[in-house]
Amino acid sequence: MNKTLERNQNGTVIMNLKNLKIICEREGLYQNPENNDTLYLHFKGFDKIENLEPYFNLVALWLNNNALQKIEGLCQLKKLISLFLNHNLIDKIENISALQDLVTLNLSHNSIKKIENISSLTKLQNLNLSHNLLTNYQSLLEIQDCPSIQNLDLSNNHINYEESIITIFQQTYIGCLYLKANTFVRECPNYRKTIIVAIKALQFLDDKPVTPGERKISEAWSIGGKDAEQQERVSQIEIKREQDHQIYLQTLERQQKGEIRNQLLNKQQILCKEIRQLQIQYFDGEEVDDLIEQKENELKNVEFELDKYQVDTILPHQCFLTTKDDEGNTVILNKTEDEAKQIRDRYFNQEMQQINQKCDNNNVENQLNNQKYEPQEEQEECLQSNKQSKFIINLDSGPQIPKVDTKAQQLREYKQKREGWTIDHDDLLENLLMYHQFNFDAVSDEFKRIMAYEDQELKYLEPEDLRIIWTYIELSKYRNKIPQNLDRIE
Repeated sequence: MNKTLERNQNGTVIMNLKNLKIICEREGLYQNPENNDTLYLHFKGFDKIENLEPYFNLVALWLNNNALQKIEGLCQLKKLISLFLNHNLIDKIENISALQDLVTLNLSHNSIKKIENISSLTKLQNLNLSHNLLTNYQSLLEIQDCPSIQNLDLSNNHINYEESIITIFQQTYIGCLYLKANTFVRECPNYRKTIIVAIKALQFLDDKPVTPGERKISEAWSIGGKDAEQQERVSQIEIKREQDHQIYLQTLERQQKGEIRNQLLNKQQILCKEIRQLQIQYFDGEEVDDLIEQKENELKNVEFELDKYQVDTILPHQCFLTTKDDEGNTVILNKTEDEAKQIRDRYFNQEMQQINQKCDNNNVENQLNNQKYEPQEEQEECLQSNKQSKFIINLDSGPQIPKVDTKAQQLREYKQKREGWTIDHDDLLENLLMYHQFNFDAVSDEFKRIMAYEDQELKYLEPEDLRIIWTYIELSKYRNKIPQNLDRIE
């Protein structure tokens, strides 16, 4: 097939089926016209729209930057949603009434002198007529007959100020309007306030949003003039000042509560440590028992007071960074102490429960082994004491639990099986964890799906594997070196 576009005797490219197929091939579109829903015919030098009937399934058509002088040949494109005819030589809006699904129409940079033949386009939302020859009330009148228009660009025309033009805008529901670079803007008294009052749905005017405060000021001006406008401005200033004051008070109250809560948390930690030290002594005595009871009562009072100073709820979309310390504990990097505690309770509760369960099992097993030859009554008394002090074990599991060895073993296994992983996989894992809020089950499913889609064979994508991999990545990243206690893992 000859790939050269055919031209007429004037040297202009002809819009025939042969040329259209050549263009489709160049643009990577289908050769069968009915299979295409988009067609790019811009910058081709066409001077006439024709032979588009076979492309009846088009949804978007680009005809901009040609030499078109007339809108024609589009009646069969009834599914068209977006039509781009900007930067042509068109001087009249016509032959588009059949395009009932049209939502976007761009006719900027043409020679149009009047808005017409758009009242039948009941779905039209975006109309661009900037850089044309619109001048007066009559040229804009049909805007009010197309209430579906939400975004209208009339900038860089020759629209003069006429009070009757305001009545046209009052009949519309335009949300975004561009009128800049028209004499109307300079000549209309109190232009911005006038347009805002006229169009109730307006949210954007000439590169600047219409705020609720500006609308109230404009409406006050329209009712009571300058005095009412000034009064509304003063009222808004007072309201803003009161809001700022309330925010300040809330911030101050939060800060004071945080300080009190930190003091109570420190006191709670000290009491728990003192009670634990008293309970692990190797002798019984009335004096020690009374002291333990006294400390426990103080601890209850502290915990009761802590309930009064709960930290604010952290929204799920607030991201946080985590890592692991040398003993495998979760560390929150970019949050306050209270926020970090709440995050651990919410997102890492299951992990902490598993650690605590291991701690409890190890302590019970160690005590049973140590008391293997003790009388049965003493063993039962020891087990009962262990149950009563369970909360102390959870706070400080003691030196009997081999956390470092367990973590070393996990990371050793990870280093041995880190095959096929690259820094791109590390980045993907980090992004998925942030997106799924560190739900490792969801991240595992998503990671497997992506690897299958990209036809990559990557092992160790189960939730527990990803948790270990993430731990190693975080330790290496935030210390800028291999973790100190893992040098022996090779």
